[in-house]
Amino acid sequence: MARSDRRRGGRPGGSMAAAAAGLSSSSYRPASREFAIVQTIAEKMCDPPVTATSAIMVPQGWADLPGDLLQSIIVLLRSPHEALAFAATCRPWHAAIFTSLSTFNFFALFPPFLLQPKLPVNSLSPESFVDLMNPAAPLRCQLPWGTVNKMDYIGYSYGNLIFSHKKKYHLFDAFTGTRTNSPRLIIDKCEYPIFGVLTSPLASPDSSLLVQAGCSMYQWKVGSESWLRLDLFDHDVPIFQVANFKGEIFAMDSYGHLFTVRFKPRFIMQSLDVLWGHDLLIPRCLVVCDDMLLLVGHWDYCFHVVRLDLSSSPKWVKVERLENWAVFLATEGKSQSFACKHPERWGGRSNCIYLCGSNGHWYTFQLGETVKPSDCLETRFFNNLWCPEEQSVDVLPIWVFPGVFYRSRQ
Repeated sequence: MARSDRRRGGRPGGSMAAAAAGLSSSSYRPASREFAIVQTIAEKMCDPPVTATSAIMVPQGWADLPGDLLQSIIVLLRSPHEALAFAATCRPWHAAIFTSLSTFNFFALFPPFLLQPKLPVNSLSPESFVDLMNPAAPLRCQLPWGTVNKMDYIGYSYGNLIFSHKKKYHLFDAFTGTRTNSPRLIIDKCEYPIFGVLTSPLASPDSSLLVQAGCSMYQWKVGSESWLRLDLFDHDVPIFQVANFKGEIFAMDSYGHLFTVRFKPRFIMQSLDVLWGHDLLIPRCLVVCDDMLLLVGHWDYCFHVVRLDLSSSPKWVKVERLENWAVFLATEGKSQSFACKHPERWGGRSNCIYLCGSNGHWYTFQLGETVKPSDCLETRFFNNLWCPEEQSVDVLPIWVFPGVFYRSRQ
């Protein structure tokens, strides 16, 4: 997103002042040892150059900061926006932050962005991404809306919005607008695609796009020239959630039935007989939360959470508290949900559900707190009148992460 700064010296601007030079701001206080290190290095950089006989190597610019110091700064970043700004400062910083992706789970450290399409359609406000740490300064969305508005929206996953148009499927990076097209898929005229999802990031060697149309599920292995078809005649309830958990792909239909999906040695979807530890729950989304697969749902206008226990016979176990986690989901049911650890780092609240509504606003609810819907779509959501088999047309507000983070983890 941000233009790379190739200068070796100079001060990083914008958000980077908070990440590198302003770590002692009142909004966030790092550990005293880490702050002392940063302050010491900053003071050394302002000192006169050392002589050639000195045995101490002093950094000569921001690009020359040692790797261990950069890592200590990276763990203090509080949002994807800051991480992107950090990476755009110079080449060494770019390399440091994406090297650290293999060490830190950025998707647990940061809250996602809120994608706000132009709502209503005739609104003069631009489409944008809202950073929860700085909602007053939204980022302009680069998605080619003039193109995607001619298509049908069918899902979001791993940084990509998924659309269908003229028998092809088009994946757009939500932040850069980069487009990936599938081969043509011929389906019956009486059927239409109702749901699309990636099983893993596009850059992953085993990434596939799943599309449900009618009573069939179709698989396109990204980069291949053909589709595989799986008939679901014995299961007429549409799939609307897919999660990749510990290398296994789980799918859920609108009734809460759970399935495993495999592509080798052949494309199959098998029902998983899971015992319910919470009888009254309308399922809404699957969320990977650290080493747990959560199912978030609601009953009587209250959110509830269960986790999948595979230690013996599969069962859903009630989660009383999210502890130091927060979960992000949307009333738009075909999008990916996220979990964020220690949300207080960026001003958020633990043990909460962050729900983004159809009006572009978001709401925070404690787990078990009674919810008061604010508009028609949210009322349908909580009254179980929302139907995942309805064909989507327009993108509604959803939570998103920059696709570059997923690509860099590969």
